[in-house]
Amino acid sequence: MNFFSDEMRNKYNFQNNLAQKNSPKKQYRCVCPLFSNIKNCFSGRSCNCNCNNCNILSCSCCKNINIRAFAKQRPYCFAGIISGIFGFILILIIIIAVSVNKKKKNNDNNDIDNLLKDMENHDKGTLAQFCDYLKSKYSSLSDEEKVKLVYRWITKNIVYDKDGDVERDPEKFWESKTTVCSGFARLFRTLLVSMGYKEENILNIYGYAKGDGYNVNILPNVTHEWNAVKFNNEWCLLDATWDTKATNYSYFCTRPSCFVRDHLPEEKQKEYQFLENPIELETFHNLAWTTGEFCKYNAEIIEDKSIINKCEGKYIIKYDDKDVELNIIPWGEGKDKVEVKKKRNDDGIEVDFSVKEEGVFLLYLTRVKEDLSGEIQIGSLYVKCEK
Repeated sequence: MNFFSDEMRNKYNFQNNLAQKNSPKKQYRCVCPLFSNIKNCFSGRSCNCNCNNCNILSCSCCKNINIRAFAKQRPYCFAGIISGIFGFILILIIIIAVSVNKKKKNNDNNDIDNLLKDMENHDKGTLAQFCDYLKSKYSSLSDEEKVKLVYRWITKNIVYDKDGDVERDPEKFWESKTTVCSGFARLFRTLLVSMGYKEENILNIYGYAKGDGYNVNILPNVTHEWNAVKFNNEWCLLDATWDTKATNYSYFCTRPSCFVRDHLPEEKQKEYQFLENPIELETFHNLAWTTGEFCKYNAEIIEDKSIINKCEGKYIIKYDDKDVELNIIPWGEGKDKVEVKKKRNDDGIEVDFSVKEEGVFLLYLTRVKEDLSGEIQIGSLYVKCEK
């Protein structure tokens, strides 16, 4: 049996160790001392590292090479490393900020939920007693929190009376908690004022609405009442009546240009449209009717008429949320006399229509349900054909 001599054994071990030091694995491990000895490097002292064959990853910590020399000899490499470090820190900050914001939003929602439950535990007495409780408990909330809380309580706990033969004075319908639009709007104001909300920042608005019974062939009358409130230096339009029993509110702080499609203040409250160029009743009557849900998609109808005096034409509808599928379908009497063809594009949909004979025909603007089980109406368009 042959044996290495001591000299051969030492030579072999030296070469083997040198190969390990020169291996990529060993070189990459040398990145660590850059951070563990960063103080020494920036002070001009060399790092304690046994690397060989310096490269981009390792040369900053090798013997006799420091950060200053590295930055001077390889400025682009140094800049890349520094940019990478700051990029990592920036990404980490963004992740933390998003996480904190999400947690805050969840906490805000939880707070509102808890306050709502508390309100419901104290609404069994008289209206005066309830208002006194709100004043003592919720006066310190921000204006925005007060508005959201009262809106949620009203839309959840007040019932709309379809017969319309009920009191509108909150004190008179409080026990039954059943009323019509005027009662909703007036109770909303009463509860906010009891919390210390400034009365001049709460509006009761009277006007026209495209709700049940709206007839495209007849100019509407003043039949509806809703509110506007001011917080964060902006006016917020809302209609608690039309959001009754809703969970995904469609008429809370709806943008004015969309809200005006189905809500128009009477002439003496014209400024409460909150539009740069307020519209007239006839224009309102001819606007394509859409619901608050349609407004959520930041949608826009290019052919902006409810009644198109053509026997054939096109509606172009732009909207942001492309995951939502919108359709236009003929509806009601004479629907078999209307043909529509839809084409999807990057901005939304284009719908060509043609009518076989004279008359006024209804087209429903619909949203396909998430489970694809059917469609929900979110607007109405009319076509008037005169040959």
